[in-house]
Amino acid sequence: MKTNHSITLSPSPEEAMAKSNTYRLLARLWLREVDSQLLCVLQSPPLCEAFVEAGGILPVDGDQDRTIENLAIDYCRLFVGPTDHLPPYQSVWQAGRFQETTVTSMERFLEIIDYDTNILPRGMMRDHFGIQLDMMGQLLSKFSTCQSETENSKIISELASLFFTKHLQWTTQLLEMALQRASTEFYRSMIDLTRSFLDSERQT
Repeated sequence: MKTNHSITLSPSPEEAMAKSNTYRLLARLWLREVDSQLLCVLQSPPLCEAFVEAGGILPVDGDQDRTIENLAIDYCRLFVGPTDHLPPYQSVWQAGRFQETTVTSMERFLEIIDYDTNILPRGMMRDHFGIQLDMMGQLLSKFSTCQSETENSKIISELASLFFTKHLQWTTQLLEMALQRASTEFYRSMIDLTRSFLDSERQT
């Protein structure tokens, strides 16, 4: 029997913001392939130390153009296709196809927090795993900045718990299969880091 897990937001604003940053970094890595700007940030302090400490493996090839090309090939082969890929969409893994009810649920959550969908890649369905990670990151950010407002922080905490239960419980099979198929150490470590992070969130 499948067990649903909810989460309880950290009482510390600093811890909530740290988790928000982790969600949003992972979101960026899932939403699109690594470009030169992101690679530079990942390889520079303080993010490089934090990424490696969490289990991430950064590329060591000195040829940046070749590194970015290899990462893009791995990302596209894993998640974009055109064939034999792993679409990172909740409805595909839960229903075997794009499903309007899941997308509609996501759209409602995004509207509630006034999420700026203009930042997303054109045509991306709203139940993409990267969007869901970014949504949690934004909720945690809002939670960390309104803790002096007891009622608002309670509402955000309940919203985050509901969102996690509805939209971040489906990822196990995707992460397991992606981990097996990834050809670069960077993406293997990123996928494993994502899995470990979500597992730790379910235990809080």
